[in-house]
Amino acid sequence: MRSRPVIKLLIGLVLIITISAGVYLYSGYNPEDSGLFPKCPVYMLTGYKCPGCGSQRAFHHLFNGNFRAAFVYNPVMLVLIPYILLGIFIEYVASQQWRTVSHIRRIFFGKEAVLILAAVIALYTILRNTT
Repeated sequence: MRSRPVIKLLIGLVLIITISAGVYLYSGYNPEDSGLFPKCPVYMLTGYKCPGCGSQRAFHHLFNGNFRAAFVYNPVMLVLIPYILLGIFIEYVASQQWRTVSHIRRIFFGKEAVLILAAVIALYTILRNTT
């Protein structure tokens, strides 16, 4: 059973390295001007914007301090960042420290929360493609 903390530590290290590389790339290179970043395959094939369309440009502007432009490119992604960070915190930090975390985890990441999140993302996708 000792391998579980080691696996969590390795996953945490991979997350830190990946996030650091992403921050470096997206803060230094503009996806609009650089051929380094992939185009959205959903948009290229269908002409419809997926929920992630604009995220690369949003990250670039977010990491360069232009929050308004980041929000314009993908508002849902910007709003979900704290939600994702909360999930990472609960999984890798708080679950080892606090006993009440399971209640918080159920509220924010339980079945109902996931269904609400899926509905919000679906509604966002529909609305951004009808305007």
